[in-house]
Parts: sequence; structure tokens; C-alpha cells
Amino acid sequence: MSELTLPAAIGAVAAGGALGALTRYGLGELFPHIWTTLVINVVGSLILGILAALLVHNKGWYIFLGTGFCGGFTTFSSFAVHAVTESPIRSILYVLGTLIPAILAAALGKELGERWIRIKDEDTNEVPA
Repeated sequence: MSELTLPAAIGAVAAGGALGALTRYGLGELFPHIWTTLVINVVGSLILGILAALLVHNKGWYIFLGTGFCGGFTTFSSFAVHAVTESPIRSILYVLGTLIPAILAAALGKELGERWIRIKDEDTNEVPA
């Protein structure tokens, strides 16, 4: 799934997005709380960071998992609505509690993915005794 035609790319985004949105919906139903959206966005940022490192050379899987699944799973619109419908203090805590951890999670995920690639490359370059 490295190189995709436009129809295949659209299908990959749609399928991944549907899976991500359904996952987010299910978690929201199981845990109906403002902080569920925060956790989803932070976890989605971590996953996307990992995918950005691991799938840098595999556009097809990145489109399906990164653009599609993570795009459908994380939700800026719900984040924005929660930020403006809560009390001012709670909104500030929610915004800071989402943005800072999400950015840190994306950076951590990217580092973990790059480290995984380095370890894998080292293992495949070892010369057997």
C-alpha cells in the first residue's frame, strides 16, 4: 500500500476515518465526560507521532492510519466546543491540559517511532557470528 491512486487514497482515508470516528464515539459513550476528549486527543497525538516516524516511507498506510484513523479519532471540533462551554477556569485548564500534553505526546511518539526504526536497523545490520 505504498503508492496509491487517488480513488484508493480517498478510500483509505474514508475507511480509516470511519474506524477512528467509531472508536472515538464508542469511547465517548463508555466514558461520557469532557476529559475523555482530552485523553483521546493526547493518545491520538502520541499515535500520530509514532506513525509519522514509522510510516515516513509508506504513504498508503500513513494515509489510512494517520490521516484517516487518527483524523477521525482525534477531534478538534469537540475540543473547541468543550473549551467554550465550560466555566472560564475549567476551560483554561482543559485547553492547557489538552494542548501541552498532546504536543508532548506527539513529540514522544515521533521519538519512540524513530528509536524503534534505529533498533530495527541495528538488528538487521548485525553480522552473524
